[in-house]
Amino acid sequence: MKDPENPKRPKKNFNDFIRYSSLAFEMIAIMGIGVFVGYLIDHWLELSFPAFTLGLMILSVIAATYYAIKNFLK
Repeated sequence: MKDPENPKRPKKNFNDFIRYSSLAFEMIAIMGIGVFVGYLIDHWLELSFPAFTLGLMILSVIAATYYAIKNFLK
């Protein structure tokens, strides 16, 4: 049901949905790339403990959170 005071409300809800769902996919991509690069470095250096995978995973989660907060405040 449309709001009589604000006829553009359904359009805004849809735009918000698209904005936040794309933000979620971008966060997943940032974290996935970080873990993948860490895995490649660990595999290339032939390390027995996945130090780069864990380190880049933590850094990519921090970067994705920073990116999300920065875009959320726009």
